[in-house]
Amino acid sequence: MKENIVAARYADALFQEAKAENKLEQVIAQLSAVSAASEQSADFKTLIKSPLIGKAEKQAVVDVLKSKGMIDEFLYKFLKLLVSKNRLSLLELISSEIKAMDRKAKGEAEAVITVATAMDEASKGTLKAVLDKITGKKITITENVDPSILGGVIAQVESSLYDASVRGQLNKIKEQLV
Repeated sequence: MKENIVAARYADALFQEAKAENKLEQVIAQLSAVSAASEQSADFKTLIKSPLIGKAEKQAVVDVLKSKGMIDEFLYKFLKLLVSKNRLSLLELISSEIKAMDRKAKGEAEAVITVATAMDEASKGTLKAVLDKITGKKITITENVDPSILGGVIAQVESSLYDASVRGQLNKIKEQLV
């Protein structure tokens, strides 16, 4: 939990500075690329996360990222700060948080939906329109399939949960009867 708070503070500082420098989209794209590299390489992920790996080794990797053109001078300075403060392990959380801040600033939100079977594009479009109207935001949908909900949909949009699943309805009926 403390990690999330610290990551949110770093993300907020990076967001504000990148926005002031008109580099926000570029920073988000670069952070996404570095996060993707972390997910694709177990060695890279270990390097970022491990407290046993020293600052010099972590800084050397950040230097390589810059020399290969994956990050520019702006993000390089930020990553260098994270290394110096032993906070490079927060990189994925910071990346996620800054993306959420950007969506919020643009009036957008992500809906993580859970359905019993995969939805076709027409159904997703209809659900998106309903969620756009309910939330007042432009929604992007990420779909998860979970047969245990039996049918219907569960939508998580930011801190709001909309449960229109068969399992959820059965649980409500059960609570009323007991």
